[in-house]
Amino acid sequence: MSRSPILPRSRPRGYREKIECQPDWQAALKAAQLCGIAEVYGGDAGQAITQNRTSEVRKLEVRRDGFPTTLYVKKYWAPTWGHVWRGVFRGTFFGTSKVRREYDNLQRLRSLGLDAPEPVACGEERCFGFLVRSYLISAGIPDPMPLDWYIGRFLKEMSRPDQSRVRHELIERLARHTRSMHGHGFVHYDYFWRNILLSGGKLDHFYLIDAHKGCLRSSRRIETLRIVDLAALDAPAPAFLRRSERLRFFLCYRDHRRLTRQDRRLIRRILDYARPLRGRQLERVRQAAEST
Repeated sequence: MSRSPILPRSRPRGYREKIECQPDWQAALKAAQLCGIAEVYGGDAGQAITQNRTSEVRKLEVRRDGFPTTLYVKKYWAPTWGHVWRGVFRGTFFGTSKVRREYDNLQRLRSLGLDAPEPVACGEERCFGFLVRSYLISAGIPDPMPLDWYIGRFLKEMSRPDQSRVRHELIERLARHTRSMHGHGFVHYDYFWRNILLSGGKLDHFYLIDAHKGCLRSSRRIETLRIVDLAALDAPAPAFLRRSERLRFFLCYRDHRRLTRQDRRLIRRILDYARPLRGRQLERVRQAAEST
């Protein structure tokens, strides 16, 4: 499934590979046969997490310094030249590829002191400059739990006193984390619940994944673009959080005790942006809760 039919069996002169790997991971990847395009695409080791016509995510165990470590391998390929052309201005020819953007953004988030999986390696294979296959390898986090599953199911199974305490803690910690991310000038652009991971159901860290759309913005631009992230968070919230809890999140995010006139304008813009997202995001949260 992961071999693109537009690739010939032999590699003519126009084919080029570009691989980047963290130095302290090279030995582990070499032992696991994950050091290049041919090796990554040549085997189906591990467990398939998601699959479709143009991508696949696999989870596998490798040994690093004698200890077992979980890695996630994202593979992307172009099954036809039509898929290549459709992304020609989004990294398949012009601009930076999806895997390269995510690899760089994971490094950027960690350098800013924000939580993100460790980027291990990324690779691209191009034919006369056109991207036909690429991959990203990142380290797993211990006992990952997506925020959509945590809120949609895990939180509901708690006793009422525990649920009230944890909801309050979740709202405040997530608000502070979001404020810190935007304070550093980073906009995620896909800040949905499914792309925020907890470790072991604890609220100490919020690990950001699928960050290929993210970027750093100036303080002036961040004032406008943060609406995208805040709307993504709020899209499924009405079905799981009370109105007072959503307001508490906003006040904590803004670090205000009461709403100002500017706050009210910002809330209206967030709600306008979130409204068309609600149906799909609510369904995603329900599916995540039912599938585990």
